[in-house]
Amino acid sequence: MTTRIAPALAVGALGLGLSVAAPARAQESNRPSGGFASREAMHTYYDRQFAELDRRRLDDLTQLAGKLKGAEAEATYQELFNLAIARNLYDEADPAAGQVLRGGKVNARLRALATFVHVIAQADRGKYDDALQGLRQFLHSTTAEKDVDPTTIYAVGEAFLQRLIRAGRYDQARQVAQLFVEGTKDTAIRNHFTARIERLDRLGKPAPLIRGSDIDGRPVSLADQKGKVVLVDFWATWCPPCVAEIPRINALQAKYGDKGFAVLGVNLDAAHPQVKDANRAIPIVRRFLVNFRVTWPTVLNGSGSEDFARAYGVTEIPANFLIDRDGKIVHVELSGEELEKVVAEAVGAKDQKGERRSEGSERR
Repeated sequence: MTTRIAPALAVGALGLGLSVAAPARAQESNRPSGGFASREAMHTYYDRQFAELDRRRLDDLTQLAGKLKGAEAEATYQELFNLAIARNLYDEADPAAGQVLRGGKVNARLRALATFVHVIAQADRGKYDDALQGLRQFLHSTTAEKDVDPTTIYAVGEAFLQRLIRAGRYDQARQVAQLFVEGTKDTAIRNHFTARIERLDRLGKPAPLIRGSDIDGRPVSLADQKGKVVLVDFWATWCPPCVAEIPRINALQAKYGDKGFAVLGVNLDAAHPQVKDANRAIPIVRRFLVNFRVTWPTVLNGSGSEDFARAYGVTEIPANFLIDRDGKIVHVELSGEELEKVVAEAVGAKDQKGERRSEGSERR
């Protein structure tokens, strides 16, 4: 999930009122006998417990919905699909989507939700062309927007887009974003996916200049990193997904720093309505960097020539851009294993003649 730099479309948990169940007590026996080695390990453990419970609940809801009839069956399917979309568990809900799509008469909204779930589940299985075709047909139908609320359209569009980006299928990602621009009249959704297209269009082009002072007043310039692979990371201390990525980026810096990899952070704390200006943001950001042991340089986003977020088309965070040794943007919006994979490729990508390859063009 992304965090808006400025208020626009409120996503939340899709406004579904879904509660998060606590891990079952019986599963506590699976905890490490000697306790957790770190906070990250502990959170990873509990995230897996939550995810497993959600999968079990989806399976039980699927079986229950198949036994029910009429309004009760539709209400059960509705709850099931809402949960799947909110938890990003499309493949797990695909059997239920198949039951709805193969079944008899159901209300238009339920059929639309089943269609969305099936489309993203196809993408999860690597059937990107089939998924794109199904999405195109649905969004071009006359009932698509009428039957599905804007928040759900946003969530499904983002889910599909993120899968394509993680797979390096940037051309198809552009197509999906364009489908959502053309397929809805909702201004916030159109603006969101228009911005996504603009960001994708930066691939293969020179990275916009970043030059200023870091949080301690030392000069920082992206141009000084020419010849290195650079991750430009847009983040804020008030953005939970951004904070979750910090330990992973720290690990990348430690692992690949001596191989020509560098990180440049662009902080957006001053964009928060309760902060508003750089002078108030500086002590907050400095304390955060110390607590999280961040060693790479961080500049505050400003205005005019120092509005780096605008230069990169960033309207929400977290957002990142991987820049190759020649100063061109080759990947966008990657995290976790996908980010480490492309960083590893980029820092070691030389052919026998010593010429650097363009990873971005290969993956597109």
